[in-house]
Amino acid sequence: MPGLRVVLVEDSMTIRRQIVQRLRTVDGLRIVGEAPDEALALALVAHTQPDAVLLDLSLADGGSGLQVLKQLRKRGYQGQVHVLSHQTPDAYRAACLAAGANGFFDKADELDQVLQTLCGGVEPPLPAPLDEAAFLARLDQSALLALREGGELTLHLWRGAGGSHDELARVLARTAEPGDLVGRWMEDGQEMVAYAVPEDGDTEQLAERVQAVHGSAGELWRTVRLPADGFSGEALLELARIRGG
Repeated sequence: MPGLRVVLVEDSMTIRRQIVQRLRTVDGLRIVGEAPDEALALALVAHTQPDAVLLDLSLADGGSGLQVLKQLRKRGYQGQVHVLSHQTPDAYRAACLAAGANGFFDKADELDQVLQTLCGGVEPPLPAPLDEAAFLARLDQSALLALREGGELTLHLWRGAGGSHDELARVLARTAEPGDLVGRWMEDGQEMVAYAVPEDGDTEQLAERVQAVHGSAGELWRTVRLPADGFSGEALLELARIRGG
């Protein structure tokens, strides 16, 4: 895919961070601006002239993504505009499409469809697992975010012979949601696969996803949790290495 420049407009820092993490996995896609509100969104688009705008429907300070969309089209912006929302009634979709949106997506469930649309209909590649150093760095960032927001973080770790976890890695990549971390590396002749999940209160859905992954692995796993077992990514990973599941 040739270089695609994107501005992301989303008022929630947590959701924006998760979307940015997923966008960064797509080769050739550049995030040239981020905005939480109407004024900054319009200023960034005018300044950067991106190829596409990903636009939250509800913005900070009572702002409206629909109003941003209308202003962009009124000012002559010709790039793609895809509206992201948790509000999915047909009335919202119809209003946005009528105002000039190229797409309307549920940001919780349809991010891959957004990426596919941005890529011109080509299925975006699944993000490759992180190596040990990158996984640990991202795990520390996720741990700090969870502590700051009073959330939780669960880390699962598998160990096996080299090449024994190919299917597990594929299942993890397919089931991972924005904000989840998948790592894979060799350690003392053993293959390590790690999966970190920020818990957001939907424990039933989380349990179903993790159980599906565990069932595919066919091996014992080790599980640790923040804050019960530690407060840093490195501490959690070290404990997972020695703890039996």
